[in-house]
Amino acid sequence: MDALAQRLGRAVALDDPDFRLLAYSAHLGEGDEMRARVILSREAPPEAMAWLRRQRLGRATGPVRLPSDDDLGILPRVAVPVLYQDMRFGYLWLFDADGSLTDEDVELASAAAADAGAVCFRERVLSDLRTAREGELVRDLLSADEQVRSMASARLVEGGLFAPRGEVTVVVARPIPTSADSVDEDDRMALQAALNTVSHRLGDRGSLRLVRPDHAVLVSPAPSLRRSPELPAALRTVSLERLDKSAKWRDVHVATGSPARRLDDAVTSYRQALDALRVAAVVPSFAPLVAHEGLGIYALLAGQPLDQLGTNGTHPAVRRLLETDRELFLTAELYLDRAGDARATATELGLHRASVYHRVRRIEDITSLDLSDGQHRLILHLGIKVCRLLGLA
Repeated sequence: MDALAQRLGRAVALDDPDFRLLAYSAHLGEGDEMRARVILSREAPPEAMAWLRRQRLGRATGPVRLPSDDDLGILPRVAVPVLYQDMRFGYLWLFDADGSLTDEDVELASAAAADAGAVCFRERVLSDLRTAREGELVRDLLSADEQVRSMASARLVEGGLFAPRGEVTVVVARPIPTSADSVDEDDRMALQAALNTVSHRLGDRGSLRLVRPDHAVLVSPAPSLRRSPELPAALRTVSLERLDKSAKWRDVHVATGSPARRLDDAVTSYRQALDALRVAAVVPSFAPLVAHEGLGIYALLAGQPLDQLGTNGTHPAVRRLLETDRELFLTAELYLDRAGDARATATELGLHRASVYHRVRRIEDITSLDLSDGQHRLILHLGIKVCRLLGLA
């Protein structure tokens, strides 16, 4: 860009196909208000994007002269498509405020655009190869086989794909369908794009990415994630934007595992994130952003096989209460969540404390449990949470 700008004596810029700024030269000659805004924000503002789309540049195979727009602060310019092997990598921009740009100048710019296309193509190939290799190694990193995990960890570090910085944390994003839809190839590509966008915030070698059949995985150094606590929310937002073309997704749940001591142990954080997603799916208060460390007793329960929970976890007294009176079941849950504080329970339910005491006696009658006894309270509380996790309540 700088070499071309020097030869032409005017500013030059390079955008990707979505008009996001990739490179720009030093300021030479006359610029405009829009150029300054784009350089500051790295992308064109919405009104400029609308103006660019009206120019139908996506159909252009050669240089296109564009007029000025005084309302948007845009001076006349020339757009040269950056193409290689029939693939479009963006547009090279030349400013032509005084109309002095000659055909020879445009030919020079076209040659530079062809060179830029070859560079972009090589970078795309290298990026695709890196992504494929990274995906294979991350799959092994999350394997159930300890030896496979250890080898994958070593190769990720040796290959320069990940810079170890102590603890690592895994973040998982899963699209939530409006009906019974499943994640297809287009959805997986959207999730990959979302991972790529968000991982750039962590810097080079700052994260590892993988898209599995129904969810996306981001492995990050724990310190980096602590410095960027907004990253899980950003992953949800970007994923929803990328999936927006399809009305089959009503939300994206994002879960964060607890930090693992080192890269070899990332599978532990990954499993915790999956457990957190299980909880968020059946306990709406945890969705859409959930951290394993914030699950409380659910962290222990979610780590158990569902069939085992169903067999051993639902105490007969709890099932009896749920089947007899759902309102009393909810009262018991709230009362136990508040550590037996009748005043707090009454306030949240909008009742008088006497009514709460009356309900507690009815709960004790139905369950044959004494809620003044710590062991009995634990039985009932755990049983209620198991019912939640199994989707029975």
